[in-house]
Amino acid sequence: MKHKILWILMILCLASPLLLSAEEKELPPGLYARFSTRKGDLLFLLNYERLPRTVSNFVALAEGKMETDPSGPYYTGQKFFHEIKGYALFLGDPEGSGDGGVDYTIPRERGALLSTGTPGSLVMVSQSGEDHGSQLMLMISGDPFLNRKYTAFGQLQSGQKTLMKLKRGDTVNSVSIIRVGSKAQAFRPDAESVNEMIGKARLEQRELFAEEQPEVAAVLEEMGDNIQQSETGIFYKITNYGEGGKPRPGSTVRMHYSGRLLDGQEFDSSYRRGEPFQFTIGVDGVIPGWVETAISMQSGEKRTIVLPPELAYGKNGYGPIPPDAWLVFDIELVDFQ
Repeated sequence: MKHKILWILMILCLASPLLLSAEEKELPPGLYARFSTRKGDLLFLLNYERLPRTVSNFVALAEGKMETDPSGPYYTGQKFFHEIKGYALFLGDPEGSGDGGVDYTIPRERGALLSTGTPGSLVMVSQSGEDHGSQLMLMISGDPFLNRKYTAFGQLQSGQKTLMKLKRGDTVNSVSIIRVGSKAQAFRPDAESVNEMIGKARLEQRELFAEEQPEVAAVLEEMGDNIQQSETGIFYKITNYGEGGKPRPGSTVRMHYSGRLLDGQEFDSSYRRGEPFQFTIGVDGVIPGWVETAISMQSGEKRTIVLPPELAYGKNGYGPIPPDAWLVFDIELVDFQ
């Protein structure tokens, strides 16, 4: 019985090229992703040789090889949760809020040959200075500005008319991966290989940062796990989650804080004064890092943040704060109105 099963598997492997459609048989060697919808199909060529980490994560999700809840092919049955008409469609958040999707990010890869400026590019959404683990954009029109912070990892080969017809709320029936040629056939990522690549990339990032900014790296090491980084370069760790929405420009916020230099020397503290610091976002002059942090927090939330000099007091410094100083703050958003 075992030998019979092995023979069947061998026959299936040998016959797999015969299962390709007429269009797929004409494709040049490469790795492709076919998005099937009620309105038609989209065929993307994936840049797996230049961006192996990014494409591995996408392929593993599409084929149900990552650990997701629910399990199975991740994009199958999902709807385009957001649309900017004439610009892009967004996929990869089953909740549809824009805040959902998988709970990890991917360090951005360099060296992509593709550009977000090309219409029909397949682009990972940016989050906290990295690529979102699952959310992606199907670019209807190109936007080269996104190249600085977004990773284009696929390019539309056929289905331009379908792309123009798709709307927010349309369902992706399936995403199938097509392998043409021996190299593409050998490209079969799974959760283990993807996590290994992400872990290796993070280690390389930490080692490089430790060489360039050893004192900052030491502070981050003391902060422990679950440190995130914003797109502007703020490191932060949420130590207590809040609720009730986030303030906006024009909101008056009350925040408790203590601030210190990298060597641990405290230079100011509202806790010591026994009174929260109050300011109106966009009206009162506070350092940029505070504004960015305030509008991303909810009432009751606490964070430890590490601000680069350009988001603090910059080249001039201020009082006991020397020029070009990184600053560490423990911050609590008490409330806002």
